[in-house]
Amino acid sequence: MSVRYKDVEAVRDVTLEIPVGRITCIIGPNGAGKTSLLRSISKITRFEGEIYLDGIEVSKTPLNTISRILSYSTSVYLPDLLSLKVIDVLKIARYPVSRRFFETREDLEIILDTAKEFKIDKFLEKKLSELSSGELQRVILAMAVIKNPKYLLLDEPDSHVDVANKAELINILRKLSKDRTIVLTTHDVLFASIVGDYFILMNKGRVLFAGDKQRFFENKNILEETYGTEFYEVRLGNVVIMVPLYILKKHID
Repeated sequence: MSVRYKDVEAVRDVTLEIPVGRITCIIGPNGAGKTSLLRSISKITRFEGEIYLDGIEVSKTPLNTISRILSYSTSVYLPDLLSLKVIDVLKIARYPVSRRFFETREDLEIILDTAKEFKIDKFLEKKLSELSSGELQRVILAMAVIKNPKYLLLDEPDSHVDVANKAELINILRKLSKDRTIVLTTHDVLFASIVGDYFILMNKGRVLFAGDKQRFFENKNILEETYGTEFYEVRLGNVVIMVPLYILKKHID
């Protein structure tokens, strides 16, 4: 598939198969085409070619059908929601699978249970504009999960998240991945190497690499060429992560 915005080709002749039941990380520099790919799968951005989800072709399927099995989450459009209360945005996010135009008792129970799970139940009556960045990120994830989608697509869920909240985010994503497929974009290769099971590296609209964690580490030269910096494998117990040179440089010099 491809995505074009007037004269700009944001995604160029991409052919992919994304594994189910795992966390796939789409990484790459600014302008790589990561968000365009994610939005195409969600049927938000128009594309050329074919995308299949559960055997159905996305462009030929009504959006309300797609939105019942898939959630797309991003902080880009939050300014339009900042004046709303947390409880209200959760109701809006639940709407695609609600049985009625207005929420049912079951919907309200699910909203309250989800709020407790994401530790946002104490500020349901607060406006989004009154929340910290960490609280806001938990609300965004709760909005994505509230309709219990089979597929969870997250556009830079780690952006504007501090170290403590990023550690909590990793734990949340791992828990969520136990019974759903997660695809996320990120600029942070270190974060991706900790949370990811499968990796897609993009640059200038093209896919340069797609594979599991072992192959990703074995082909780090592609990563280095793309970002223009060296990466080191660091082992922490049984976990191996990918760390860019700029983090280690002050210790090396």
